[in-house]
Amino acid sequence: MRSSSLKGIVAPHLKGVVMNGILKFVRGWLVFSVLWGVFMWFMSWQAQGKEIGMAIVMSLYAGLIYQALATMIARYKARKQQA
Repeated sequence: MRSSSLKGIVAPHLKGVVMNGILKFVRGWLVFSVLWGVFMWFMSWQAQGKEIGMAIVMSLYAGLIYQALATMIARYKARKQQA
């Protein structure tokens, strides 16, 4: 029986770091999605007659793209600084 979904994928001493990074990514994704969705709902989508379900999906996609780009930029800067 496996005690962790990260067993065998990540070195034991890095499990906390990886989980911390995943949680940080998800938290940033959801925070941006909620803020973007609320902003866009009141500024544009409500007047356009967008369905609430579609607005939620669109804001989740926008948040995912934003967080992925922010993570890539942060990783690039960190690697550039190491060199």
